[in-house]
Amino acid sequence: MKYYLSILLLIVSGIFLHACAESPDVEKVQDGISDQHIRFAVDQIDNYYSDQYQRGKFNGNILIAYKGEIIYQKSMGWAVKSSGEKLVNDSKFQLASTSKPFTATAILLLYEKGKIGLDDDIRKYISNFPYKGITVRLLLSHQSGLPDYTDYKKYFKKKYIDNQDVIDMFVKYRPKIQSSPNTKFKYNNSNYVVLALLVEKISELSFSDFVEENIFKPLGMKNTWAWHPTQAKKEHQTYGYEGNWVLRQPDLFDGALGDKGIYSTTEDLLKWDQSWYNHTLLKPSTIKMAYTPQTDNSDGNNYGLGWRMKTLEDGKRLIYHNGWWHDYNLVFKRFVDDSVTIIILSNKLNMEVYHTDFVENVLLGPRNPDEEILPEKNYFAERKKIDNPQPFTNVKDDNEFSTLEEIKNSVSQSIAQSKYYIVKRGDTLYNIATRMNITVDMLKNLNKLKTATIFLGQRLIVN
Repeated sequence: MKYYLSILLLIVSGIFLHACAESPDVEKVQDGISDQHIRFAVDQIDNYYSDQYQRGKFNGNILIAYKGEIIYQKSMGWAVKSSGEKLVNDSKFQLASTSKPFTATAILLLYEKGKIGLDDDIRKYISNFPYKGITVRLLLSHQSGLPDYTDYKKYFKKKYIDNQDVIDMFVKYRPKIQSSPNTKFKYNNSNYVVLALLVEKISELSFSDFVEENIFKPLGMKNTWAWHPTQAKKEHQTYGYEGNWVLRQPDLFDGALGDKGIYSTTEDLLKWDQSWYNHTLLKPSTIKMAYTPQTDNSDGNNYGLGWRMKTLEDGKRLIYHNGWWHDYNLVFKRFVDDSVTIIILSNKLNMEVYHTDFVENVLLGPRNPDEEILPEKNYFAERKKIDNPQPFTNVKDDNEFSTLEEIKNSVSQSIAQSKYYIVKRGDTLYNIATRMNITVDMLKNLNKLKTATIFLGQRLIVN
């Protein structure tokens, strides 16, 4: 696990707050969030991401909603750097794997119409499919054991493959399955490429046309479509960039759909989010089935029918699906029992995008009695007068360390002799302990810390 010496915060022992937990009710918001707290949280979130952007740590669009209403929305950075095009609210991002719930919904729409069974063997629809025992449900829940088509680039000769090309490759070369069907969870893009092809075969429409007519249009998602690399650039369409601003070019896999390939905006994704609360497209019974874990992972992170899901420490549910493809990093988190939605779309590679603990904690509160956040006054601590301050030495902003010992070895000798630990602003004891792979009690024993002061965006000084 890594520790970040940017926007540093030193947590002393002896800070004890508490968090209340309520049992969830299906599709029902349990506890309201006051307007006062929303204003406080939004101010903290804006300061946090503005600081990230100023330090070159974030480029993208953010939308946070409560009960379907936008409480925070911001665009920061470049849509197309070479032309100087800035991001705006209508900027359109490649959704990567955040496209998968759309594919699953297409299948579930056909299921509700009686055109496909979830426990049907897919050879009922693709007669020459070379692998036995794979059902629609196993594809939806990533338990098919199929080979991942992206591992077999050498077998494809076209500039841009399509979904049928993936099936043809399976038939011709029969790459080895990763596991027997229905024996283990293995996240795999092949599952959703096959599902998109099933949509085409059953509906007799292209996948692009099916999702347009049956999902995007009914929901008023006018800035959302299934993309192909041969299409002309649309207004406000973003490009993807590596971390050093090198433009990422399309490759042959971009022609396949279902596992990725949807472009959308934060506001369209909010419409998509709300359709699940309002049962706009699917029946409540179907939505309940989609939200039901089909896997039983020991870490509590499970997969349903097109959605990742987790039961949080307070018993409430997180239904989500993030994405990563061609340097696009996407967060789509739905705290369905609180009716809170977090949407973050970034077109510049940065894995920090997925670390939304600060946003969740400041808006929703800690999820565990040990998951303490500092009180409001400490988010942006005032400077304290200290005698004979000893600054960090030999440490540059944003250095990353794997162990506490590495941190100690990188600071001045006088400071290194004391016991301390360093975390990000707004962090929690629970999250710190998790990253350090120790218990909260062990973390609390790292005590007898020195008095600290914080210079936001600068270095920490202790005495």
